[in-house]
Amino acid sequence: MLRPEFAVKRLGERYDRAEVDALVEQILATVNRTGQPSVTVPELRGAAFRTPLLGPGYAADEVDDFLADAEQWMPDRPVAGHAPTSEQRQGPLFTPVRIREGYAPSEVDAFVDRVMATVNGQPVDRPVTPREIRKVQFTPVRLTEGYDVEEVDDWLDEAEGWLSGRPGKGPERPRG
Repeated sequence: MLRPEFAVKRLGERYDRAEVDALVEQILATVNRTGQPSVTVPELRGAAFRTPLLGPGYAADEVDDFLADAEQWMPDRPVAGHAPTSEQRQGPLFTPVRIREGYAPSEVDAFVDRVMATVNGQPVDRPVTPREIRKVQFTPVRLTEGYDVEEVDDWLDEAEGWLSGRPGKGPERPRG
């Protein structure tokens, strides 16, 4: 595996270069099995970096994409097609709403499917990261069936906690 190169930005969403470089070195050591300190899939999913107050940093979206891809290369990644275990988490059932605002069910269902596949170690085209959960936005619907906004937001907080490796709920999301 080759060392990635990230765009350097002075403004906007960016990550501390030294922190990213340190994690990339751990990923390379793990993938190449060089005996250096290794990194696990849960550590990749929970990776967080500071934003430099002044000066340049790596483009956050490029780093996030790399980390999602790197998960596929990890030696402790579950094998595709593995049998489900009793410890796998089950997806939620949200209350449908019509009169008050809700989230578009098709968008929520597609995202929940990706989250559950990621959490349960099943093959998925794009594993979900805690950062993606914090930033996801669903189309609001009214007068047509949607999912209860508060239930979906609460579940996303909990799912972020699962992916971050923290028991219970993740940090509060900004409410729709």
